[in-house]
Amino acid sequence: MASGLKPECSFLSWYPQFRKHSLEATILHIPNEVVKYLQHDAFILPFEARTHGLESAKWTDGSPVVDEEPQLELEPMFQGFSRKIQDIIDDYGAVFIKCNWSSPSDATWVVPTKTLKCKTLEDIYLLLKSSDRIMDDLNNVRNYENRGIPLKACLVLKKWQDINPCTEFRCFVIENELTAISQRDISQYHSYNESEKYNIQTDIESLFMERIKDRFLLNNYSFDVVRNKKNETMIVDFGTLDESATDGTLFTYEELQNKINDTPEFRFIGEEIGIQPKSSNYCCIPQEISEFFQWNKSSAFLDIIQRKVESQQKEGESTDADALDNV
Repeated sequence: MASGLKPECSFLSWYPQFRKHSLEATILHIPNEVVKYLQHDAFILPFEARTHGLESAKWTDGSPVVDEEPQLELEPMFQGFSRKIQDIIDDYGAVFIKCNWSSPSDATWVVPTKTLKCKTLEDIYLLLKSSDRIMDDLNNVRNYENRGIPLKACLVLKKWQDINPCTEFRCFVIENELTAISQRDISQYHSYNESEKYNIQTDIESLFMERIKDRFLLNNYSFDVVRNKKNETMIVDFGTLDESATDGTLFTYEELQNKINDTPEFRFIGEEIGIQPKSSNYCCIPQEISEFFQWNKSSAFLDIIQRKVESQQKEGESTDADALDNV
């Protein structure tokens, strides 16, 4: 079990208490049959996630869902759960998704937009089904349940916001004291942090002292925030102080463990450093698939993915459940 994935940091555990000071989100419990589907090796989209399935069910125009039978013998259907997801998409317009702890950031290569911005059921199921990070979340939930810890798998749908990376910060708490603050995006220089450094630190300290300190259940943890403007700092997520699970950004874990300060240290990149790789860029096409396309240059990756999806949209056509595993 990944030590960084603790029950206290599960979105389902902390969000209800900190809802008023967090980005807007809706939590859905994932039914057992959906968990089993996500953990199964077969790569088949649910019937209702396909374009023609949605059109025939007419969810997009608000009319009742029509009872439809799957066209394929092994084709899954989760109309009740999917309807809840669709209702949230309709309400929010677009969503960012994650499970208890993690987002499927390692699977953005499988969707055409290459982002976590989801506007359709197809986007959501593709990301969930393709992500190792989501599988780790589901496995950890199961392990906690087996140990008698009451934790349920959940799908978090956050209302999509275009967030400027310069407004995101990671904060570190040691022995219940805010010890360090770092810019979240460490790939580039943001002049905003230089000009606003005093106000940024003051606003984050105020949020911690007034809303988080002595309320979060751990003494040592991290939390991420977004500061849209002065006096408007919102909680994004919580994490443990674990190097395997939480990036130290501009601090090393050795530095964090040795810090004893009356006031937190705020670190940001203070000058242009050229183009640096972003951590998200390391979560892309799996190596074995990349090697395949180096050998077979005649086919575009997205074309093959699209053909696999479209093959399920043809009524009566058989689907090879292991097709993508063999790519």
